[in-house]
Amino acid sequence: MRWERWVAALVGFSGVLVVVGPQMSGDTGPYNLLMLASSPVFAASFLMTKALTRYERVNVIVFWQALTVTVFSLPMAIWFWHPPTVWQWLAFLVAGMLGSAAHYSVTRGFAIADISSTQSVKFLDLVWAAALGWLVFGDIPTRSTLIGGVIISASTIWIAHRESRRRRR
Repeated sequence: MRWERWVAALVGFSGVLVVVGPQMSGDTGPYNLLMLASSPVFAASFLMTKALTRYERVNVIVFWQALTVTVFSLPMAIWFWHPPTVWQWLAFLVAGMLGSAAHYSVTRGFAIADISSTQSVKFLDLVWAAALGWLVFGDIPTRSTLIGGVIISASTIWIAHRESRRRRR
């Protein structure tokens, strides 16, 4: 991993800290910290996925990931189970299809590119979540969300520019 990627990752992560920093106090602070602490688990998942792309087909990897998540989520789902409505089943179906397409795309990207060059884009998830929260739920982004989003976007654009210049040489 080259220095540019490390800088982009650190700047992007600092943007994430700007967004979640104000929410680290109060009753929800420990839960936000727990979510932030789950980052190494996601990183390990991405590294395993990248390793699997060397000798396994993308659709097989995505199938096993979906099955694993289903099995590990089942105990919590059973504990809090409420019969879904027809609209909820439809929403589950759409979410499952979109999620599977996203996992397929990410796994395909890992098969094609160096994983360290793809991870700065992952920070944009926070920006998309804030935008969709505003559009769908009317949740107005806070100042720290907007500032962090600008930092995250800047790091992503900067590394994308550096990577494209590097490939042209």
